[in-house]
Amino acid sequence: MGKKVKYDYAFKLECVKLVLESDYSAEAVSKQKGLNESNIRKWVGFYKTQGERGLLPRKNRSYSTVFKLKVVQSIDKEFLSLRDACFKFNIPDAGIIVK
Repeated sequence: MGKKVKYDYAFKLECVKLVLESDYSAEAVSKQKGLNESNIRKWVGFYKTQGERGLLPRKNRSYSTVFKLKVVQSIDKEFLSLRDACFKFNIPDAGIIVK
């Protein structure tokens, strides 16, 4: 049985398009849709870096040691924030990097 998704793909895409194409702010969309502004910002970031596939649900993944090292080295060398590293490496949540 698959993981239940809180917000489906179509809803995320609708919110992202409101921000990017209709010139609404993430704050305005969050108030209009009744959700946290950080979700909107995260979805917009994934959309900008990964395209529509960045909004698709992700299955629980395990990351190899080599991949983990690459992420940490990129954060260090490129001075990436945790959120930017998530966008760059398509990691769904910054908590995964922290662990």
